[in-house]
Amino acid sequence: MYLITGATGNVGGPLARQLHDEGYPVRALVRDPSRAVGLPAGIELAIGDLNSPESVSKAVRGVEAIFLMQTGAGIEQTMTMIAAARDAAVPRIVLLSSIGARLQPLAENPMGAALAAREQVLRESGLGVTYLRPSSLASNAFWWRDAIRAGRVADPTSGRLHSVIAPEDIARVAVAALTDDAHTGKGYILTGPQTLTSREQVETIAEVTGHSIDFEDITPHEFAQAAIQRGTPPEQAHMMEALYEWFRANRSGFTTDDVENITGTAPATFRAWCEHHADAFR
Repeated sequence: MYLITGATGNVGGPLARQLHDEGYPVRALVRDPSRAVGLPAGIELAIGDLNSPESVSKAVRGVEAIFLMQTGAGIEQTMTMIAAARDAAVPRIVLLSSIGARLQPLAENPMGAALAAREQVLRESGLGVTYLRPSSLASNAFWWRDAIRAGRVADPTSGRLHSVIAPEDIARVAVAALTDDAHTGKGYILTGPQTLTSREQVETIAEVTGHSIDFEDITPHEFAQAAIQRGTPPEQAHMMEALYEWFRANRSGFTTDDVENITGTAPATFRAWCEHHADAFR
């Protein structure tokens, strides 16, 4: 049995389905069972969330490995999972982290520093852990969905490159890491096969969907102020501002072969991902 947290999300959902399709028993930890209706029949649901030690303890019973996608800030949810995994003698955790947890200087990337802190407590836990560190997810393009439908996208990354990866490819690596203990103790930088600017991503979406979409460069500060006006908490908005400043330094504009080396199949291009999800932007 494999426990998947975030099983209704962009990575956890494909992971749960891939494991199920390959014949592995799957348990999904979900806060709201109504959001799990898209999961295949036969996947066991554990109702709860990472803020509830009691529900986490119940969810980990009898599982062979855990896919951990933390949703909250700080390290508290990670500590909750560590305690539950120890009590249940679960041998392995596969952590969905980020490339930002490893790229220095972390002081200039508060979000990366928070991710690095989660990795650190797992390293100190004594458990067997695999660290998955993707770059920009192709599904981040869903953040532009309303803007794309309105025909104008404003972006604060100023032409910098992103090594965009499809969530389904992260899920394929996670399947390997969950089911094969040879990956224990290792960390992987997961990217797509090419680097693209945000403008190039939007142009690709326009070509695939047939939409006419204008693109506007804005500064990270302008982005943060607009987010605050829309109701984003200022602390979160300023963290995003710092993240976009970090992106503008071009720290993530490279690719790796980790996906193909682990799974035997090259990752999908951003265009291929867009073609598969084109209806979501129409």
